[in-house]
This record gives sequence, C-alpha cells and structure tokens, in this order.
Amino acid sequence: MATLDAQALANLRQLDPLGRTGLISKLKLAFERSALRLETELTEAMAAGPDLERVRRAAHTLKSASANLAALTLSTQCQAVESICRKGEVGELAAAVAHLHRLLAQARAAVQALT
Repeated sequence: MATLDAQALANLRQLDPLGRTGLISKLKLAFERSALRLETELTEAMAAGPDLERVRRAAHTLKSASANLAALTLSTQCQAVESICRKGEVGELAAAVAHLHRLLAQARAAVQALT
C-alpha cells in the first residue's frame, strides 16, 4: 500500500490546482510540526508506564493530521492504537506503537518529497 493515498492527494491538489495558495506547502509544514511533537509525545507516554491516555490522545491527534495529508495507512494505524488504549490492551500496545513509528517515518519522508 502506498504511503500517501494517490486519490486523496489528487483531491487535495484540486483544491488549489494552480498552487496559488500554497496549500500543499502549508499542509506539509503543519504535518511536519505535528509529527515531530506527537512522535515525542508517543515516545514519552510509552516510557511512562505506558500512560494509555497520553498515548491515545497523541494517536488521535496524529490520526487527524495524517488523514489531512493523505497518509491514510498511518491514520488507520493511529486508529488501531487508539482502540488498543481504550480497551486497555497493554500487551498489544508496544508492537502497535512501534508499527505506528515506522509508518510515521515513511509518511514524513513521503510528505517531504511532495512538490
């Protein structure tokens, strides 16, 4: 599966077809800022026990940020982490968050490559 959904990206590009508003650039910058902050928050929340509520909140926020920039696979994984936290399934959390980190790294690279 592609890191960034082609159809979702096409839909975003249709909102600013000539690039006059710099929509993609603005979305890239917002995503990068959010990604850096939320990646740190996830790491710290996992180290704190894990703190399920902090992990859930970070995953929830990242879910929205990633969906806004067509990183739908990452968004889906964030939703899975949220669900694990809500259910209190601590045994599954570490692997799910590790997978989220891998997808986040891929998404950040793909977003940076956008023109």
